[in-house]
Amino acid sequence: MKAAPIIQTAWRMLDLILQDEPPTDAALALALDELALAFHEVPEGRAATGIEEPPRRDGAGLRTIISARFPDYGYYAIVDPLDLTPDRVGVGDAIDDLVDIAGDLAEAVWRFDHLGADDAHWFLRLLHFHWGRHLRELSLYLHARRFG
Repeated sequence: MKAAPIIQTAWRMLDLILQDEPPTDAALALALDELALAFHEVPEGRAATGIEEPPRRDGAGLRTIISARFPDYGYYAIVDPLDLTPDRVGVGDAIDDLVDIAGDLAEAVWRFDHLGADDAHWFLRLLHFHWGRHLRELSLYLHARRFG
């Protein structure tokens, strides 16, 4: 079965984060933009029934790999974009962003391979609140690193 554009983009993003030479900030920012754009074309999908369970995530192992590949990525400030007078500043973590994006995309790819496109699309839409937020915050972090 030919993979939908979002799955192809997820494969490329996973290679960029985990396999290929570590990317420049500009290359990673472009890949995040491509992922954000591909999401807009994801069909609704539906959850598979009687499903095989995806493998358990090894967040600590993934964090170790990503930390080694992106040693100068760190913490950054975040505020609630809907709060026009924020009195609290939160802290984001670029490594955590990459870990969470990679974890969610890896599960989507696993779902595509084992349960089909409908389930993978459903999963990507279901968890977009999570990986999409990490994507946007990491994009802003990379923008700040590149342009000050």
